[in-house]
Amino acid sequence: MKGSAIGIIGAVCLAIGFGAGFALRPVIAPVAASPAVAAGVAQPTEEEATAAVRRHRLFTGTSLANATLKLGDCSPGGVGPGVTCMTQIVLDSTKPNAAPQNRPIWFARVNGQWEVAVW
Repeated sequence: MKGSAIGIIGAVCLAIGFGAGFALRPVIAPVAASPAVAAGVAQPTEEEATAAVRRHRLFTGTSLANATLKLGDCSPGGVGPGVTCMTQIVLDSTKPNAAPQNRPIWFARVNGQWEVAVW
């Protein structure tokens, strides 16, 4: 077999594999409750998460005192203690055209209150 024929066969096999993986994904891994909730891992409430974000200061020293946050699904932290939560955050809710950002934020419980661990 020539090299170009082997490359074409390999590409076709990869395309079939990726297609099958995407087609079967909902069947194999259905979306259920938040993994953190299912595992019994503590996670912040939306109010606690918002308070943690408002206390947090960015590396530039910028305060997020006017931030608003909607908390999504949380899962146990992969590297350290705490949880990773998907959030929809508006950094300055006083601005009428401030756009919400969808981003993961890591939270950890420190001395009895939730804090932003990784921004």
